[in-house]
Amino acid sequence: MRHLTKGAAAAAVVSLALLAAACNKGPAESALAEADKALAAAKPDLERYVPDELTSLDGAMAAAKAELDKGNYTEALKTAQGLPGKIEAAAAAASKKKGELTAAWTDVSASLPGAVQAITDRMSALAAAPSLPGGITRDMVASYQNDLNTITQAWNDARSALQGGDVPRAVEMARDVKARADALAGALGLTAAPPAVAAR
Repeated sequence: MRHLTKGAAAAAVVSLALLAAACNKGPAESALAEADKALAAAKPDLERYVPDELTSLDGAMAAAKAELDKGNYTEALKTAQGLPGKIEAAAAAASKKKGELTAAWTDVSASLPGAVQAITDRMSALAAAPSLPGGITRDMVASYQNDLNTITQAWNDARSALQGGDVPRAVEMARDVKARADALAGALGLTAAPPAVAAR
């Protein structure tokens, strides 16, 4: 009789455990839906500024959904409940990175238009000059003009990227343009930095 009682008790414990797990199905589904919604809202910025964080979150979300599909509702619920905090932290990191890149854009764009204008003025003067300074030939002037055209187009492309919301790409392009402009300015003998021009 005691053996039967023990067996019944064990069965009851198992039943209760199964019941508790089953009861977590709804909460797990709800928590996953909320996390999925939060991740979708944050995804554009995460993708641009902290892609590694997004990859990690996508993996955690997939793992939680896999647990749910296997019927491991308690595990799915635990994972899902931890996702909102992780998403919030990743979004904060993305916001910080965006701020840093925006500041970098402001720094570059404060001087780059002035540098390009100084180069343009120098090129116009060389093109109109009856004779060129020593060490500069007409072929070199033509080559420099091609470089200037490339720089001008690249700068316009960088501004378009910024207007389209792709700050990381805009900053990367702007830094490349600045490097090219600095090199061309040096070749033209423009060693003094031009005055800063407000970002446009």
